Amino acid sequence: MKSAYNSTSEADHTSLASSSCCHQNEHPHETCQHHSEVTDDGHNAACEHHHADVSPTPISWLTRTVVLLLFLGSGYYLWLQWPAMLMTSIKWQRDINGQLSDLLYDAQQNITAAYSLAGLSFLYGIFHSLGPGHGKMIVTTYLATNPAKIKASLIMTVVSAFVQAVVAITLVSILLVFFKSSMRQVNDAADQFISYSFMAMLLLGVIVIYRSLKQAWQLRSAQRHHHHDHDHGDDCGCGHKHFANADEINNATSLREYMVIVFSIGIRPCTGAILVLLFANMVGLYWLGVISAILMAVGTALTTSGIALLTLSGKKIVSRYLATNQRQRTMTSIIVKLIGGILLVLLGLLLLNGHSYGMSPVL
Repeated sequence: MKSAYNSTSEADHTSLASSSCCHQNEHPHETCQHHSEVTDDGHNAACEHHHADVSPTPISWLTRTVVLLLFLGSGYYLWLQWPAMLMTSIKWQRDINGQLSDLLYDAQQNITAAYSLAGLSFLYGIFHSLGPGHGKMIVTTYLATNPAKIKASLIMTVVSAFVQAVVAITLVSILLVFFKSSMRQVNDAADQFISYSFMAMLLLGVIVIYRSLKQAWQLRSAQRHHHHDHDHGDDCGCGHKHFANADEINNATSLREYMVIVFSIGIRPCTGAILVLLFANMVGLYWLGVISAILMAVGTALTTSGIALLTLSGKKIVSRYLATNQRQRTMTSIIVKLIGGILLVLLGLLLLNGHSYGMSPVL
């Protein structure tokens, strides 16, 4: 009787634990790990069977194909509209630059014109950053093809915008105050900084390619080392982690890449800020030109932050249709990152060659 009672109690205990595992499906792996310490192999089998039953339904290839075609179609349409966008951006900037110079002359006689100058400078930063430019190329390409957190991305875009303003103010101030340079000499110096910016963009692409290839090799080596992973899942409970999380892959040196991005965008001084500073120096209101350049950076930061948020949101939506398990997500992340690095290298080479022929894009 005692033996029968013990056997019945153990069966009830196993059944109760299995039921508890099935009801706590919010954290299935944590539940199974917890019960595996206090129950037998029969309970673990029950949990694994339950997890197999509640696994998400795989996304059909048709849905993935439709999403991919929409993405490629949008990119192709943007490519076709690029010349028109470039010319429209140039026209807007010329018109606003003329209005800024007029307001600076008006501020000589009536300081209240400075308020209009401040508001127009802020709007210039917003509209200026909406047009085509290598800064947006870097931000969108990197964020779309690399794991990135929202907070770090926003900090990166804001810092890049203000570094542009600081570089413009510092460059013009040094050339005007210490070297008494002419407007042409200031523009030539700014043009040299543009080349440095494109070189940094090329360097960023090389870094991304190197990291993606290194991560692919590490995953391949880990897969060979854990030769038994074909008998286990992504989280088999054997004490080894077969595939790293996509975010964990990027955490090691993401700060270094963010610094290169800030440098590649910020080292190129804002053309609008340089013109305002030169005009302000001509009318004897250089301090007003400095304020105007800073307000341009505020407007630019606002727009580029919005672009970064849209890029991250779009990437999150599209990534849902690219992979259904941890292994696919990890491999897809590495492949997409490699493609992003190649794009950055190609864009850097294209911009460097175009710049050498006097075809600098608008930023």
